[in-house]
Amino acid sequence: MNLLLLRADELRDDGRAELDDRRAAHLIATLGVSPGRTLRVGILDGAIGEALVEKVEGARVTLRCRCTDPPPPRGDDTLILAVPRPKVLGRCIETATALGFARIVIVRSWFTDKSHLSSAALREARLDARVLAGLEQSRRTLRPAVHVEALFRPFVEDRLDALLGAARRYSADPDAPIDLVDAAPRRDEAFALAIGPERGFNEFELGLLDAHGFCRVHAGRHPLRVETAVAALSAQLDALRRAAAGARDACRDADLPAGP
Repeated sequence: MNLLLLRADELRDDGRAELDDRRAAHLIATLGVSPGRTLRVGILDGAIGEALVEKVEGARVTLRCRCTDPPPPRGDDTLILAVPRPKVLGRCIETATALGFARIVIVRSWFTDKSHLSSAALREARLDARVLAGLEQSRRTLRPAVHVEALFRPFVEDRLDALLGAARRYSADPDAPIDLVDAAPRRDEAFALAIGPERGFNEFELGLLDAHGFCRVHAGRHPLRVETAVAALSAQLDALRRAAAGARDACRDADLPAGP
C-alpha cells in the first residue's frame, strides 16, 4: 500500500478518521505504525495529502488528515479486455488502474472460456476491490470507469465508437504486420488498446475491430500472457507518445521541423 485511500464520508469535520478494517490491519501488522507516524493519504476520487497517526488502540487506528493537493491526472485512454482467467482478470484490472486508464471495458469474446463468465471475479464488488488495489499501488485516487459487456459484436457495432471518440485505436496481434513502434500515437493523443484472451481474438473479431478503425499491431513476434500484454503494450504506447511530445518540443526549441 503506497497510498492510504479514504472515502470522503470517513473524514470528520476536524479531519480525523478512524479505521478498523483491512487498511488498519495493514497499517498495524505490515507497516508497524505508531502515534506520530506520517502517511501518504488520498481521498477516493479527490485530493491527496498526509495523515498523522494519532492513536493505535487494538485493531483501530485514528488519523488526522490534511488533503489539499490535486490528485495525479488521469488520461483519456481505454483498455478493452476480453475476459481472461479470473485470477488474471484481477491482476489486469489492478495494472490498468495503476497505469492510469480512464476506462476499462471487459468483454466476452469467442475464445473466452464459458466458465469464466460466471466467475465471482466479474462481480462489481470484486472489480471495485481490484481498482482500489491499483490506486493504492500507484498513489492515484481517480478511479477508472469499468464496464462489463456481455457480447462482443453488439458492443463493437453499437457502442464502441461513441465510447472512444477520436482516440487512436490498436488491437494486439502477435501476427500483425505492423510493429507498435511504427504506429505510435501522436503527442497528447488518447489511445484505445484491445487485448484478447489467452488464445487472442479470432479473425472475425479482429476484422470487426479493423472496420472500426483499429490497427493490428505487435510488440515483438512472440505471444505474451494477457497480464504481460496489458502492461507491456500500454507502457510502450505511453512511452512512444511521450517521446513524440519530447521530440516535438526539442524541435520547437531548435526551430526545426518536427515531422508529421
